Amino acid sequence: MSVILIDHLPWMCALVATLAALELLRRLRLAERERHALSLDNNRIALSLDLALSVGRIGNWQFERSETSLIWSDEVFAIHHRDRRRGQPALHEAICYYHPDDRLKVRDAVQRSLDQGEDFDFHARIVTDLGEMRDVLVRGTCRYGRDGTTIGVLGFIIDLGPATDQATV
Repeated sequence: MSVILIDHLPWMCALVATLAALELLRRLRLAERERHALSLDNNRIALSLDLALSVGRIGNWQFERSETSLIWSDEVFAIHHRDRRRGQPALHEAICYYHPDDRLKVRDAVQRSLDQGEDFDFHARIVTDLGEMRDVLVRGTCRYGRDGTTIGVLGFIIDLGPATDQATV
């Protein structure tokens, strides 16, 4: 009897290896389906957030010290009536959207944020690409590197004007 088992040992090992490989494949497929479901959930959450920000006329932006341009969300473009094809604005260009009487306040807030790590919150006026003046609330918070230095700022801009005046670009 023992001779027969030894004769079939390679086949039995192959069978066990095949079953193990099939189980591993089953688990990988299950993990892939779970990853895909999480990805769909994340997409739904992102779309919900984008919709909520749009309805509330709230845009988000960020500026990295290592870059020359800001990164604006779609809603920031809409608030400024800036055509997206013009690309992301440089920091100085974004500051030029503010009413001339508010630019110094904006420039100082951003500079203090980058130099001293201070968060900011201010009301100001912007002049859109359509020439409209809009009241906005801007909030920014610092991002820090591993060494504790400020590497950038991210924040929100809230259009405080009437909703009916808002046009989507």
